Amino acid sequence: MTPAQADELLNYTIQTNEGRQDPYPVYSQLRESPGRWRSEAGAIVLTSYKDCLEVLRHPKLGRAEADMDLPLSIAGNERRVSEETSTMLLLNPPDHTRIRSLVSRAFTPRRVEELRPTIENLLLPVLDRFVDQGGGDVMADLAVPYPVAVISELLGVPKEGNEHILPLVRSLTALIDPASTPELTAQGEAAGIEIALYFLELVEEKRANPDDLLLSALIQVEEAGDKLSIEELITNTVLLYAAGFETTSNLIGNGLLLLLNNPEQVERLRSEPALLAPAILEMLRADSPVQMNVRVALEPVELFGEVHPRGGSFIVLQSCGNRDSAVYPQGEKFDIARFVSPDAPQPLSFGWGGHHCLGAHLARAEGEIVFRSLFERFSEMTLDPATLPAGVPTFRPSFTLRGLESLPIQVKESPSRGAST
Repeated sequence: MTPAQADELLNYTIQTNEGRQDPYPVYSQLRESPGRWRSEAGAIVLTSYKDCLEVLRHPKLGRAEADMDLPLSIAGNERRVSEETSTMLLLNPPDHTRIRSLVSRAFTPRRVEELRPTIENLLLPVLDRFVDQGGGDVMADLAVPYPVAVISELLGVPKEGNEHILPLVRSLTALIDPASTPELTAQGEAAGIEIALYFLELVEEKRANPDDLLLSALIQVEEAGDKLSIEELITNTVLLYAAGFETTSNLIGNGLLLLLNNPEQVERLRSEPALLAPAILEMLRADSPVQMNVRVALEPVELFGEVHPRGGSFIVLQSCGNRDSAVYPQGEKFDIARFVSPDAPQPLSFGWGGHHCLGAHLARAEGEIVFRSLFERFSEMTLDPATLPAGVPTFRPSFTLRGLESLPIQVKESPSRGAST
């Protein structure tokens, strides 16, 4: 396959609804040939696990900077990085290191374990509603509102009065999606301003009435003259809030759909509950909530047999690499026991290196809590296709973040379980 043909296939996957619904057959072709290629836009596109991992963890590769004249989108719709950007998602060291270190204390495994009882209690009303209704839409009733409640609890965001924020966050994700049109990008930028104004007001409230939660802690760091400016405080709070539920929501939805489509794996998980933790990793591998990443050379770097100048860009198809049979035998198969061995290579889904997902441990903990609770509470869970327009679940019209529009299920409560209320 020529680079031009590979570009055409990849753009089909990014730009068309058919391609976005199931990108994996195209990924399989691209891994086989050409595997790695320079696109017509100039970026090196990577499909194998080995290549993706090498770029994600390379210390001389990072995020695009304001002086680099390059498109951030592999679809060609350019969006320059602002010189004033202060979100750690788009920063490189030393600013990225400084901001991340201030925030990371809230996402340590110890802190997540301390929050586990609170996280578990937030799930109980959702499961009770499923019992009362005989089921429901997993995305609308559980996969979205539950992680929203968790990240709100962690940050100290009020439970009421912020209903308008969720659709704004969805609009905001257009800024990192190569499938976005100029109109969607403009809507995303407007949504970002509106969300920032909401958190600016919340910051003022927390200044007057601080608590012991993350947002107040970050305000105190900024007010103590440490290193967070007000712009850094707001933009990174918005990032934490949005990232705190968007990918976790998709992990829950994508993971449950994988289980419903593989009933033999459901039975195995019921009989071997110790497989739950490795099953979460397999869900992340088999249908990653984040499909791709972009890295650029921060200085001239020799990689893949050539020297890339500052600004040379790399498209990391990490979800493609996650199915690389050279690393994961029968990579197209969903196998919840794949990660039982501690030596199994970790999936690329949370990224790697300095930009490894800050909330990875929290997301996995939430996933384990959700799936354990579902299996304990319900003896049967089945897809309810009658409520779906096409009769099958469909994915949202985005590429970078992969998640379902809806996932209606019917449930039957376990005989040994009563309502928790």
